[in-house]
Amino acid sequence: MSSFKHSRPKGTQDFAPPQSDRKHRVEELFRHLAGLYGFQEIVIPVFEHTEVFIKSTGVGSDIVTKQMYTFKDRAGRSLTLRPEGTPGVVRAALENRVRMPCRLFYLGPYFRYERPQKGRTREFNQLGIEALGEASPLVDAEIIGFGDSFFRELGIADCTIQLNSIGCRECRPLYRQNLVGFLTRHRDELCNDCHVRLERNPLRVFDCKNSACQNLLAQAPKPREHLCSECDRHFSEVREALNRQGLQYELNDRLARGLDYYNRTTFEYLSGRLGAQDSLGGGGRYDYLVEEFGGPETPATGLAIGLDRTMLAMPELEQNKRRRLAFVVWMSDAELEPARKLLDQLRAEGIPARMDFDAGRPKRQFKLADAAGASCCVIVGPDELTRGVYSLKDLLTGEQTEVPVNTIAIQVRALLRD
Repeated sequence: MSSFKHSRPKGTQDFAPPQSDRKHRVEELFRHLAGLYGFQEIVIPVFEHTEVFIKSTGVGSDIVTKQMYTFKDRAGRSLTLRPEGTPGVVRAALENRVRMPCRLFYLGPYFRYERPQKGRTREFNQLGIEALGEASPLVDAEIIGFGDSFFRELGIADCTIQLNSIGCRECRPLYRQNLVGFLTRHRDELCNDCHVRLERNPLRVFDCKNSACQNLLAQAPKPREHLCSECDRHFSEVREALNRQGLQYELNDRLARGLDYYNRTTFEYLSGRLGAQDSLGGGGRYDYLVEEFGGPETPATGLAIGLDRTMLAMPELEQNKRRRLAFVVWMSDAELEPARKLLDQLRAEGIPARMDFDAGRPKRQFKLADAAGASCCVIVGPDELTRGVYSLKDLLTGEQTEVPVNTIAIQVRALLRD
C-alpha cells in the first residue's frame, strides 16, 4: 500500500471555512470600493509570455532573476506564471484597445518562488487598481487614500503610509550617477546580491534585506534630493492633497519599490501585526510602461494589495459571529416535503438557506445548524403547519417565536440583518 500523503505543494495554502469567508469579505470590500472610485474589473491570464515581465519588471529585479515560475510549452514558447498584476493589465488594455483614460481593477492568484514564511508564500493573492491615462498628482493622492480606506474598513488600525518620489527620466540619471559612485566606494561592504544589482540596476539595492546593506543605505544619496522642478512640484502637490484629506504618512527616502517601471510617486502600507514581512501592499506612478509596451505616451498610477497579508493583519472575527444562513428543521417525515418547499421559497426570496435531508432527528439537525454557523432555524412541525405558522429560533440569543407562514421571509431577513 502506498505511503504517499496528499498534501498541498510547499508555499501554497488552502482557504477552508471560516478562512474562505474572511477571504470573500476582503474581496467583496475591495470590489465595492473599486466601484465607488470608478474602477471596472479586468480579468487577465494566469500566465503570460515571459517577455511581458522581463520588459516591465526589469532584468535586474529580484522577481526576474530569482522568483519567476518560467517554463516552456510544447511549442517551445517561454511562458511565466504571473508574479504581479500591472504588466498583464497594461498588455490586456492595449491588446483589447480599451479606451483611455480608464480605471481598471483586478484580483486573483500570483506566483513567486520565495522561501515560504509568515506573510510570504509562493502562491499569493493580489488585489490591484490601475488608473491609465491620468497624470494629475491628485490621482496619486486619491489612490493612496483608496488603500488607506480599504485597510481602515477592515479594522487594521495600525496601518501606516510610507511615501517617496524617485524622479523621472530627466532627473533620475544624475541620481543614479551619484548612487553608483557611493555604492562603488563602499563596494566591499555590500552583499554578493548587491554586487550584481550595482552592475545591472543600482536602484534595486534598496530591495536588499541584508542588515549590513540596509545600514549602509541609510547614508546613501536620497532620490528626493535630486528631483527636477517638475517632479518636485508633482510630489509637493501629492503631499498637499494627502494633507487636505487628513491622511498621515511618513517620508521614506529608501522606498524605491521592487519594480523597474516606477517613476515619481511611490508608496507602501505597513502594519506591525505582520512582523518582519510588514508590507500590506503599495504602488506608485508608472508613466512610461504603456509606451514600453508599444502604446502611446500614457501617464499611469496604480496600487497592489496582498490579500493574504491583509487577512493576517485583520482582527479576528467575534467568536459568536454567525453566517447569513437560515437552517430549515423538520420534525418528522411528514414535514419533510413542506420543509423542502419552504427551503425553495427562502432561496427564491434571496435568503441563504439550507436543510439536512438525512439527519432525521430534530436534535441532530439543530447541531448541524450550529456547526454550519447558521443565524437562525425555521422549524416546520405538525402543530405549526396546522396553525399556519413556523417557529423561528435565533441561534445567537436562543429566543424562539412563532411567525405566520405568509411573513416568514420578512422575519428571517430581518433576523439575518439584511
